[in-house]
Amino acid sequence: MKKLFISILLIGMVLSLAACGKKKDNNKKDDNTESKEVINIQENSNSVVVYFSATGTTEKIAEKIANQSGSDIIEIIPKEEYTSADLNYNNDCRANKEQNDEKARPEIKNNMDLSKYDTIYLGYPIWWGTNPKIILTFLDSYDLTGKTIIPFCTSGSSGIEKSISDLRSYNSKLNIKDGKRFAANASDEDINNFVLENISEVKSSVIALIDGKEYKINLEDNNTAKFFANMLPKEFKMDELNGNEKYIYLDTKLPSNSVNPKRINAGDVMLYGDNCLVIFYKSFDTQYSYTKIGHIDNLPDLGKDSVTVKFYMGKE
Repeated sequence: MKKLFISILLIGMVLSLAACGKKKDNNKKDDNTESKEVINIQENSNSVVVYFSATGTTEKIAEKIANQSGSDIIEIIPKEEYTSADLNYNNDCRANKEQNDEKARPEIKNNMDLSKYDTIYLGYPIWWGTNPKIILTFLDSYDLTGKTIIPFCTSGSSGIEKSISDLRSYNSKLNIKDGKRFAANASDEDINNFVLENISEVKSSVIALIDGKEYKINLEDNNTAKFFANMLPKEFKMDELNGNEKYIYLDTKLPSNSVNPKRINAGDVMLYGDNCLVIFYKSFDTQYSYTKIGHIDNLPDLGKDSVTVKFYMGKE
């Protein structure tokens, strides 16, 4: 990957170096070409963050989890919005009445299409040591059989354990993981560790569909490859660079452990930094560091134009 940095010295000397792609805050040009805008198409995620947030605290954590995991995100919107008075626990407020009523099922305003998702990160605040009753409304409203449900909650001090037990008791047929409690000020590292702990083992091959032809990606045995596979299916428009690669800057940061491979081989699928996905279609020596995701055997020359690549899981 090559990045051209031009520095005008005292006598106007021009110095060129190599690197990858174009970042929003760091214009990058090829020799004698204009900077390229990165066009990003990310669709068809197989995971989604579904959350209920009455005060905005859970929403912030939900957005971070969606970003770190590459998931879609859907808010559970109550038909009757919760006001500050509804949440004033010091009096006989609406939240008090609902949590003390076993039959309470607050209505949900919005409909959700969850059919394409295999994994659901389910977020909520802790009320009275457990989940709000609107979460039970959600479980009643959708067939989640066969899906993996990964709960997360926010609270000042209460843990998530009782809510997990209550949800499992409420519907024992669902695959509900142990989940995690987050403080309002949870760090990006906390979120990232949570996502990494819950990504599934890769049990099948990954396919890259390029120009109507399928190419199998032989994945590396590392967290980067595992994380990438769990993001799929995804479709990207990957831009051309330097006559040897196609690249895309992802919206999601992946775990990385960059090393200098010394040589790039045609067919290498790499991560530059923590969010630049690259497919190399020619071999060359390099001084830059990457995290290897996998390799495509017998990858042809992909030409000078941008290409649309769809990544998805093959059959087990």
